[in-house]
Amino acid sequence: MSITPILAAWIADSPPLATGRALDLARNAMVDITGCLVAGAGDVSTRAALAAVADLGSGPASVVGTGSKLTAPHAALVNGTAAHALDFDDNYHGNMGHATAVLAPALLALAEERGADGTAVLDAYIAGLQALVVIGAGMGVHHYQLGWHTTSTIGTIGAAGAAARLMGLDAAGVGRALSLGFSHAGGSKRQFGTMAKPFHAGKAAKDALMAARYAAAGLSAVEEPLEGPWGFRELFVGADNSPGYDDAASLLEPPLAIERYGLKVKVHPDCASTHAAADGLLSLMAEHGLSGDDIQNVETCVNKITYDNLMFDDPKSEMEARFSMHYAIALILERGCMTLGDFQPDAIGDATVRRHLGKVRMIESPAGDPLPTPDNGREPAHVTVRTTDGRSFDLFQQYAKGVLQNPLTEDEMWAKFDDCVTGVLEDSSALKACLNRFEKLDDMGELMNLMSGGQS
Repeated sequence: MSITPILAAWIADSPPLATGRALDLARNAMVDITGCLVAGAGDVSTRAALAAVADLGSGPASVVGTGSKLTAPHAALVNGTAAHALDFDDNYHGNMGHATAVLAPALLALAEERGADGTAVLDAYIAGLQALVVIGAGMGVHHYQLGWHTTSTIGTIGAAGAAARLMGLDAAGVGRALSLGFSHAGGSKRQFGTMAKPFHAGKAAKDALMAARYAAAGLSAVEEPLEGPWGFRELFVGADNSPGYDDAASLLEPPLAIERYGLKVKVHPDCASTHAAADGLLSLMAEHGLSGDDIQNVETCVNKITYDNLMFDDPKSEMEARFSMHYAIALILERGCMTLGDFQPDAIGDATVRRHLGKVRMIESPAGDPLPTPDNGREPAHVTVRTTDGRSFDLFQQYAKGVLQNPLTEDEMWAKFDDCVTGVLEDSSALKACLNRFEKLDDMGELMNLMSGGQS
C-alpha cells in the first residue's frame, strides 16, 4: 500500500491521542498560539484579510479581536493570518515551517462551527502534527531550499487531514481530504518580508477546511497524491532530490511526533532563522560581561537555509526587519532582548539600534562542510564576537531556546503570553483560566469569545 492510504487510515482509526505528555504539549501549544493570535489580530495583514472576506457572508466562527463571525473557512483565513502576522508563532520539524498557525485556526473554527470540545481539538491537532512529519519526511529539506513556503505547501495537506479527523471522516474520506489538500498546496518564500507570508498561513488553514469539506461531500480525488508521476513529491521537489516515502510509514509508530520532536516555541518575535545566533550572542555577552558598546563586531556563520531566509541587512519595514539577522543582532547588542514593540513600524528607524547594524556580518557555511543539524536543530549558528579591546570569543549554538531539548519553563511560557496580550486585552485572567482547562472545554465559543476581548 502506498503512503497516503496508510496515513489516512492512521488518522481515521487511531485511538484517542490527547493523553499524557502529548496532551500537555498540545495544550501548551494552544497557549502559545492564542497569545500570537491575540497579538496579531490588529496587524495590517490581518485587517486586510478580513476586509477581503467580510462581505462574503456571516457564519458561526469567531474572528479574533473583533465582534465578527464568518463561515468557518473564512474565519480560519483571517485567524491564520493573525496567528502568523508577527512571526511569533512556533516552528515545527515535521514540515520545516510553521505548524500551529495553520492547524489551530482551522481546527478552532471547525470546532466552533460543529460544537466539538477541547479534547477533540487537541486530538485532531496531534494527528495533524503526525501528518506533517510523514508528508515532510518524503519531501526532504530540498523542498524548502527550492523556495517553497512549507507552511502553506505541506501545511495545507497535513491540516486537511487534521480537519478530516475532527469531522470524523473514515479512512477513505481522510484520504480524499489529503488529496484535495494537495490540490490547494502552494506558496513561495519569495513572499517573505511582505504581508503575503502571514497570509500563507491563513490561506492554508482555509484551504485545509475546504479540502475536508469537499471530501465529506464526496468529491473524489486521486488515491495517491504524494507519490508517482505528477504527484506532490515529483512536482514540488523532484524524485531525485528527495528521500521519498518508502520508510515514512515508520513515523506513525510510537512515540507520537509531538513527543518525539516537540515544537520550536519562539522567545524572539521574528524569523526563527535568527534565533540560534541571537541566543548564542546573549550567552557570550552574559558569560564575559559584555555590553553592546564593548563589541566591535559580530559574525554569524549559518547554513544555507538560514542565510537564504534572512534577506534584509538594512530593513526598511517591520516585515523586512523580521527577516534580518542584522536587525536581530543589533537589538541584542542595544537592548539585550527582542520584544514585539521592536518590530512595530515606528521602531524600525530607531538610531540607537541601527548604529549597530554595521557591526554585524552573516556568512554562509561551506556547502561541503555545513554546521551539524540533528533533529530540531535545523538552523544552528556559530557566533564570533570581537571586542573593542581586541579580545575574541566564539560559541556554537546548536539549539535555540524553545525547542524540545531546550524548552521554555512554565513561567517563560506565560511571560511570552503576557507580552502578546498586554495592551490588547484589558484582563487576560479569564482567558488564562480557560486555556489551563482547554481539554475540559465543552464549547470552543467560550474560548473564542475571550480571545475576542469578551468576558466569561
